[in-house]
Amino acid sequence: MKTKLAFFFCACLVTAFIQAQTHLTENDSLSISSDTLLLNELVVTAQRPLVKVDLDKITYNLEEDPEASTNNLLEMLKKVPMVTVDGEENVQLKGSTNFKFYMNGKPSNLISNNPKDVLKSIPANTVKSIEVITDPGAKYDAEGVNGIINIITQSQSSLGGYTVTLNGGADSQGGYNGGTYFSLKYGKVGFTGNVSCYNFRPPKGKMTSFRDDFVHHTILSQEGERNNHGNGLFGYGELSYEIDTFNLVNFSFNKFGGNYHFNLDQTVQMTGADEALIYQYKRLTHSEQEYGNSSIGVDYQRTFAVQDRLLTFSYLYDVDPNDSYSDNQLTEIYHFEAGQNRQYSNASTQEHTLQVDFTTPVADIHTIETGLKYIRRVNESNSKKYLLSGDEWLPLISGTDDFDHIQDILAAYAGYSLKQGKWGVKTGLRYETLWLNAVFPLKPEMNFDRHYSNFIPSATATYMLNPGQTLRAGYNLRIQRPGIWYLNPYVNTSDTSFIRSGNPNLEAVLYHALNFNYNFYASKFMANAGFSYSFTNNGIEEVVEMKENSMTGTYQNIAKSKTLSLSAYLSWTPNSKLRLSGNFSGSYTDIQANNETGLQNSGYSGSVYGNAIYTLPWDLKFGFSGYHSTPRITLQGENYRYFFWGFSLSKSFLDDKLNVRLSADNIFRDTLKLSTKQSSPNFYYEMNNYQNARRFGISVSYRFGEMKTQIKKAQRSIKNDDNMSGGSQSGGSGGAQGGEQ
Repeated sequence: MKTKLAFFFCACLVTAFIQAQTHLTENDSLSISSDTLLLNELVVTAQRPLVKVDLDKITYNLEEDPEASTNNLLEMLKKVPMVTVDGEENVQLKGSTNFKFYMNGKPSNLISNNPKDVLKSIPANTVKSIEVITDPGAKYDAEGVNGIINIITQSQSSLGGYTVTLNGGADSQGGYNGGTYFSLKYGKVGFTGNVSCYNFRPPKGKMTSFRDDFVHHTILSQEGERNNHGNGLFGYGELSYEIDTFNLVNFSFNKFGGNYHFNLDQTVQMTGADEALIYQYKRLTHSEQEYGNSSIGVDYQRTFAVQDRLLTFSYLYDVDPNDSYSDNQLTEIYHFEAGQNRQYSNASTQEHTLQVDFTTPVADIHTIETGLKYIRRVNESNSKKYLLSGDEWLPLISGTDDFDHIQDILAAYAGYSLKQGKWGVKTGLRYETLWLNAVFPLKPEMNFDRHYSNFIPSATATYMLNPGQTLRAGYNLRIQRPGIWYLNPYVNTSDTSFIRSGNPNLEAVLYHALNFNYNFYASKFMANAGFSYSFTNNGIEEVVEMKENSMTGTYQNIAKSKTLSLSAYLSWTPNSKLRLSGNFSGSYTDIQANNETGLQNSGYSGSVYGNAIYTLPWDLKFGFSGYHSTPRITLQGENYRYFFWGFSLSKSFLDDKLNVRLSADNIFRDTLKLSTKQSSPNFYYEMNNYQNARRFGISVSYRFGEMKTQIKKAQRSIKNDDNMSGGSQSGGSGGAQGGEQ
């Protein structure tokens, strides 16, 4: 039934595409007067296009989407071309998590470090548009394999004066949020800011796992209940001062902090080949994680009498703490030798960044840009582990308990773009050099230094077939540098059957990517399709092995992978009351180990999202959305498949100042099952997470104030997107929170 509905939805959109293509072809074959063209464009004044395609990016206009008035930003991302949000609310770009978040042209660690909670706490009506930069040019850091998602807030719009938006929401699963967004302009001073908080306490869920050890001929099974809760508070602000017509100074800051608590009560047992019980115990695990981000930045912008000539100087200080704690208690022990343990890990990343950028037009159709950048990045971790002996907690000291990972990065770039007639070309070359110093204070013999240098070329070309159709092709060489949770040698033994750690010896990953894109636009229909091919010979993957009776996992530069990807976005507005849209992504991945282990995997994965909005009498807006994804391929297995659908009803009051939205998700389904599978020649492992599926929610926003003038801000700023964030150690707790709400 689900497959039939998906095919029916796609068939409707394809039919609309054929009709629109036929309509455009007929118009092209006739002699059309300018009056006819104007008349055709005026017909769509009720609903302007949601999507705009430029030389190197695609822009989704939230101001023209009625659901943006009452939805959060995470929900709206599901509708953006090439972007999907999976079952645990992990955001993917073209089916991959290898991308970066920006806010107003700046890299946003605020979002990147905890996207689920932060994006859900940002009201969509405070955002003007979302840019998907699919072909990052030379001015961007070489990180971000599949591109950049840039969130443009309302401070970028033509609004000024002052406005305030209050928002709040709650759902039947114990989550609630509230906040305020404000913008003001007084003389030469402008300010925008947002303060939001959230809390989640979902119902208890069930977790099971199964491991078949082919070497020792044993089966390990675990089953139990889990519950989690947490909260967070964040705020950001941008202050601008217009010195004169040509000089502008911007100050920005953000502060974010959150915590996550996780409890798991499990029964663990191991049986032999004859199903005889080898050992059994009950384990109560309590873990906590505190995460956050703080940054302060300043930009000085100098414009000139020559239009679009721009000089910018920028500085940014950023710090990202990430601390974790776990406690394990074992009871009802049968033939198992292990005691209680406690673990702590205090980790953080600090960055100082200096940057200068200059761009200038030449002879109207040419643009030249160049710049320099320096980053000082310090990754630190301090870990402690204790075992209970009698009534005393004894420390277990390791040479990797303290770890410092220092990076000095120097970059320079030059770029050139041309727009003439139906053609557009953008090309550039970036040079990056990295000095790396890894220090183990407790074990100096493990210290090491590295030095890397790379030339990173990029090129994009577009051709306009006609005013409604555009072709684009591009090539990029991208780099992934592992972040603190990939590098941290801290050994997480909170689950003694599955022990995880980072790897301080990881090297940067080089990705080659070819991208092709086709865009079609007619008065009532739009389609955007993209095809890409990427490959690497030293990709980072978590490698899991069996050691005695435990699995151990750590990261290695082991993956030689090739990926073919296809993505599509379709939007059809048959009349002023109905709008249909859909997102699709699919890929075929072939991964194999570049060493003697012989590990390899391949397969297809994909997702489809559909959305419909219909305006009822009294201006009530009824919405329906559905999402389905297949498992994502990894080196040793696959991640979960997911299905979701929901309804919404929204209404605006008081001249659109007050917006109310009611939602109902998965109302005929009690439980969602999310499965992760891993395997090797020596074992097979499967973990299942059962969570509550049905959810009802309400969100309210109220806006007041009057805007008259525009707030100016720097057009260029610091963009630190060279660092690979995430990892299972941070994602193990923090990563679960969004999906289990």
